[in-house]
Formats: sequence, structure tokens, C-alpha cells
Amino acid sequence: MNACIQLYAQCEESREKREMGFELSEWDMRLLKYGDLFEEKIMDLNLNIPLFDALDKCWEILAECFEPEETRIRDAIIEKHWRHKSHKPQVEPELQTVTS
Repeated sequence: MNACIQLYAQCEESREKREMGFELSEWDMRLLKYGDLFEEKIMDLNLNIPLFDALDKCWEILAECFEPEETRIRDAIIEKHWRHKSHKPQVEPELQTVTS
């Protein structure tokens, strides 16, 4: 959970950059996405979710926005809990047309 809070703090810095009109990097954009999801699914005061469900949601959000090595979470913990999604856009394989 500590890593989630640290990334959220970085998101706030990216929000400040955006508000001041600075150009945002891909990292900033991912932090902004992460912050929005974190607020929506974890920090919303209208939510009443058990602790372990909240931790599961945190793992899902992390996997949606980052690669494991970007979170600075220890490898042993990553191996045990990481949800293997990738934040990278899925590239559709090109369809090849067959001509006779």
C-alpha cells in the first residue's frame, strides 16, 4: 500500500505540471490515469470495502497503469501478488488477405 501512496503523490505532482501548462511525459500521463483510478476505486468515501478487497483493487490498478519494475515493489511481493496486465496498448495483429 505504501507504493500506492507514493505513486499517488507523484500523480499530484503531474497534476500540478498539467495545471501550470507544462508538457507531460508518458510517465506523467500514466500517473494521471493511476491517480484517477486510485481515487475512484480506493479513496472514494462512499466506498465501504474490506481491507483485502481494497488491496486486490490496488494490485489491479497498479497492473493497469504500470509495469512491475516501475513500482519499486520488491520482487518477492510482485511475484506473489501482481496481476499480469500490461499498461501498454494492445497491438492488434495485422490481418493478411489471401489472394488467389
